[in-house]
Amino acid sequence: MYEHPEDLGHSVIKAFMNFKRAEVLSFHFDGYTRAEIRFLFMLHHGLRQNPNELGVKVANLGPMLHVSKPSVTQQINALEKKGLIKRIQNPEDKRAAYLQFTEKGEELIESIIGQFHQSFLDMRDYIGKEDMETLIKLLDKLTDYLNNKAQNKEA
Repeated sequence: MYEHPEDLGHSVIKAFMNFKRAEVLSFHFDGYTRAEIRFLFMLHHGLRQNPNELGVKVANLGPMLHVSKPSVTQQINALEKKGLIKRIQNPEDKRAAYLQFTEKGEELIESIIGQFHQSFLDMRDYIGKEDMETLIKLLDKLTDYLNNKAQNKEA
């Protein structure tokens, strides 16, 4: 089917690009950018991973999202303006700020997570459980390969 290794490489890249394009078209929330949804999802994840009554430390979000401090600030301001998150000052250290969801933000993230889970159930129903499990194994294997490759470059 693929006579040259570069044909296979091009096909893999094309498949990833087509998947990403289809995913972008099928998973969106009106009124919110992909970056905002991603930010909310990571905030939710951070709150679940490290429960703290103050919330998630703002300084920790940049590394979690792999974005700069100005990008984090821009997202926080936009999401605060939409009434989805709130900043909380640490009473013991006034320089440290934390984030939590507002009630509106909680409702939205629950809706996002529900739609996300439903998408994967629909995918499983479409391609079958066995193929879904194979896809997961292959993606895990590729992730391990890419992580090992990145670690070897850093060494």
